Amino acid sequence: MLIKKAQIDGFGKFVNTSFKFGPGLNIVFGPNESGKTTLAKFLLYTLGKPSNEALKYRPWGHNIFGGYLETSDGKYVFGEDNSEVPKYDINLLESVAFIMEDDELEAVKVDRGILESTLKKKTEKTSEGRILREAIKRIQTLDLNKCLVALSEEIRKTEEMISGVEEKINKKNTLFVKMKNVEKQIKDLEEQINASENNLEKLRTAKKSELETKISLLKRNIEAIETELTKYLWIESLDTTVVEEAQNLIYKLNSIKARLEALETEQEKLKEVLQKKDRSIEEKLKQLGVSSVDDLESVGLRLKHLSLLTKMYNERVGNVVDEDPLWKLFLENENILERAEEEEQRYKETINEIESTKLSLQNEIERNEQTAKYSKDLSIVSASAGIVLFVLGLLFKGISLFMYTPAVVFLALAVFLMFNWKRKMAFVEVLQERLVEVSMKQPQQPSVWKVLANYGITNIKQLRKKYTEFLEWKAQNVERQRMLNELKDIEQEVIKELLKFGVTGAAQMIVSAVENLQRTFGEVQELLYEKESLERRLSQLRGEYLSVQREYKTVAENLDEILGKFGITKEQIETFKSHFEHYQELKNAKKTLSVELQKAVEERENEDLDPSISQTKAALRELYLAKDTLLNEFKEMKNLYEGIEIDFKQLQALIEKLDESRLKAKIISNLINEIPEINKFLNERLTNFIESYHKIFSDEFARLFVKVSGVEKNFVVLPDLSVRLIVEGDMKDPNEFLSGSTKDLLIFCIKNALYKTFYDGSLPLVIDNTLIRLDDDRLKRVCEYLNEESELRQIILMTSDRRVLEFFSDKKNVILLEG
Repeated sequence: MLIKKAQIDGFGKFVNTSFKFGPGLNIVFGPNESGKTTLAKFLLYTLGKPSNEALKYRPWGHNIFGGYLETSDGKYVFGEDNSEVPKYDINLLESVAFIMEDDELEAVKVDRGILESTLKKKTEKTSEGRILREAIKRIQTLDLNKCLVALSEEIRKTEEMISGVEEKINKKNTLFVKMKNVEKQIKDLEEQINASENNLEKLRTAKKSELETKISLLKRNIEAIETELTKYLWIESLDTTVVEEAQNLIYKLNSIKARLEALETEQEKLKEVLQKKDRSIEEKLKQLGVSSVDDLESVGLRLKHLSLLTKMYNERVGNVVDEDPLWKLFLENENILERAEEEEQRYKETINEIESTKLSLQNEIERNEQTAKYSKDLSIVSASAGIVLFVLGLLFKGISLFMYTPAVVFLALAVFLMFNWKRKMAFVEVLQERLVEVSMKQPQQPSVWKVLANYGITNIKQLRKKYTEFLEWKAQNVERQRMLNELKDIEQEVIKELLKFGVTGAAQMIVSAVENLQRTFGEVQELLYEKESLERRLSQLRGEYLSVQREYKTVAENLDEILGKFGITKEQIETFKSHFEHYQELKNAKKTLSVELQKAVEERENEDLDPSISQTKAALRELYLAKDTLLNEFKEMKNLYEGIEIDFKQLQALIEKLDESRLKAKIISNLINEIPEINKFLNERLTNFIESYHKIFSDEFARLFVKVSGVEKNFVVLPDLSVRLIVEGDMKDPNEFLSGSTKDLLIFCIKNALYKTFYDGSLPLVIDNTLIRLDDDRLKRVCEYLNEESELRQIILMTSDRRVLEFFSDKKNVILLEG
């Protein structure tokens, strides 16, 4: 083998580096760390089968790891085992072709498998070895019993071949029948071919007509789209900044308008509240017996006078009643029993009426809340559906028109349902206010029963019992009549003053009536204060409304100015987005139709684009192919038919062969008993022949060592080809007695002797700086040996020793590496 070129894409420190080698001696010179060992390893791992040991040479910072070798045998690619040439075992290469700088003597071992396979090949190169091998091989592969069986089978077959003439006749008849069947199949195929050709012509005519119609329709559609696009030429003339500015103004205008509407609504609400306050004030004034707010001052003075009279009345009542306080009440109101019964009856009727009103209001509130909830849920669902359809329209332009229409319908329905929900909720709030008013408007307990409750009387039965006791007491106390008369006079005066306020009632209601009038007077004053606050808020809202109205006018004027300047309308600005999207859809549709038109024209020009036509053509080709196949088959059968002959001379030859086979079978039967002894003898001779080869290696090793070292050494080569040193009659390990340079020479000699004695192939010798420790004399001898060896074998010598360059100064093939 001759290595011509090493291309390293990435290995160790080499990236994109190439080395060329010639026949004979090649010197690679470089200082330490220049890459000599890396190059040697690359040669080893590229010639050898893939190994994980090579991974440690993956270059840093470079993604490519590998390369190749160009040799006289072919191309070896790093890391691949399926190259054009078979790769070598790494152990074989390290044993006979590579001498590395880090080789140790104890590590130099000869692989037993390599040794045995080499010895087998060696034996085949000598006459004696070939004879022994061939004899053993024949004895081992010769199965006489099998031969007997084979001869018996041959005899049987020969007997059968004698009757084969009849079989030939039968075969010729069978071929004739098959030829007739093939002729019929060919005829059927020709009919199918004619039918397929007619069908193909029909498909061509129909497809051409279809494409012409489609092309015409596409052209009309494109013209219609172009006509529609002319309606949107105004979109192209508009600047997007102008549209955005106008849209912003419209948005601002709508916001201001919404603000105006909100202010109007708030004003209306305040007016309604003011009206309610006015009505409440009027009611309170009626309770005080006046019609105007201006009369409140006089009402206050009369209430003070009435308060003094009430105080005098209370003092007189306290003086008259000194036994049972209840008798005082009965004295003041002699018909209190009848009044109590009437007021209790009215009180019960009022409570029943209030409860009935509350129940009807609650039912109405529940019904409207259910309706409002249903409207709100539907509005949310409809709005969600509208938004989803709108987003789908934006995402899928091809179906956007079918998405936008239902989206608008769902959104409009959502707005309607939302307004309905708001209206129902507002109505519910009104009903809830009425319910609160009705609930708060609890009927006051009759004044008579309030007074009686202070005396521990809560029902009519107790009142009747006490009133009977009062009548008994009155009959026994006539002397108090005078004081009672005086009390009645004050009472009448208080009642007269109460009549001026429109209050009527019995004496027991005097105190409560006066308190009610004073409370009503205070409520009127509080309502008047609230009314003044609401009127101030209403005035403030009106001012804010005018300010917003002026802003609305300014924005409207600016919008009108922009619209007039560019000759567009507000509706065009508001619908600009939808028109622009429609415009883009038309352009996309035109583009799509143009692509379809081009495709249709291409299909018209190239009929193979149509699947049915191409399939029909393919089927037609298959029919022609099947026809050709049958024709060839028919031709072959015809040749076979014509080639079958009946030969009587062959019959005579078969008889002679039968006799010969019977004779061979008899001879082999006699040899079967002698074969085991012959096999044993030949194997013993071959074993002795192979074991003698370690002496050949020993002689070659000793000769080479003496030649390169110049001294005699007492070495012994063991049968496993390991080397031992004889010291004082004992075999010692050379590592314990020899210097480093002598060990290097031993390794050098062992590997070269192995190559010469055991390897029959041709491999280059790669030396990785192992000669550096030799002295001048030994180095000179080794260089002379290498010079001689380079005539027979390619040598790649890697060194950092300048003595080598000086010795081989006449050599031209020197590669220099940089440190």
